Amino acid sequence: MGSKRTISKYNMEFYSQDIATKKYNMPIIYPTVYKPKRLVGFNLINTADSSAGIHFYLDDYQFERLWKRPEFYIEKLKRFDCVLTPDFSLYSDMPMPLMIWNVYRSRLIGQMMQQVGITVIPTVSWANEDTFEFCFDGLPQQSTLSVSTIGVKKNYKARNMWRSGISEMIKHLKPKQLLVYGGKVDFCYPKSVDIVYYENDNIKRLRGLANHGR
Repeated sequence: MGSKRTISKYNMEFYSQDIATKKYNMPIIYPTVYKPKRLVGFNLINTADSSAGIHFYLDDYQFERLWKRPEFYIEKLKRFDCVLTPDFSLYSDMPMPLMIWNVYRSRLIGQMMQQVGITVIPTVSWANEDTFEFCFDGLPQQSTLSVSTIGVKKNYKARNMWRSGISEMIKHLKPKQLLVYGGKVDFCYPKSVDIVYYENDNIKRLRGLANHGR
């Protein structure tokens, strides 16, 4: 075991092997079925109405502070209707250990939020097919899950990778409900899954500002 400062830097004091998976030691998140009325970005937590759900479909730099000060920001998040788990980036050109680390960080924060009574909806992310071995690890079956379509619709390669990941995720996790953030992508979802779409609130907010300025 490292020094107290090292343990704190990696948030190791919040990790428990008793509530983690075996192979990748991913913190386990328990299932919930919940549909928020709307989703607002973490970057707006100081001004957003508490009736909103909070998402992390943002550039990583906008929520890296949550990893650095988890207890401080989780306390702020407790007032909201629900919170999605952080969407730390997974890019196909990233080294595999870095992608595993980002999945781990998302799981740990999600688990910590559940432990203080927050309604937590897991965000599911993946890159290429090599990530399928670990990117669903620690996630619940028969639950509400969330995915993003941002950056997918206009890129053929990204769109195919997204469809491949969605198919694999549904096969492994069998979600009851899927919150799709960022608009529709052509995909034949199973009838057993309740699909709920959410518009990109950042674009929506910018449109509102532009219209207000006219």
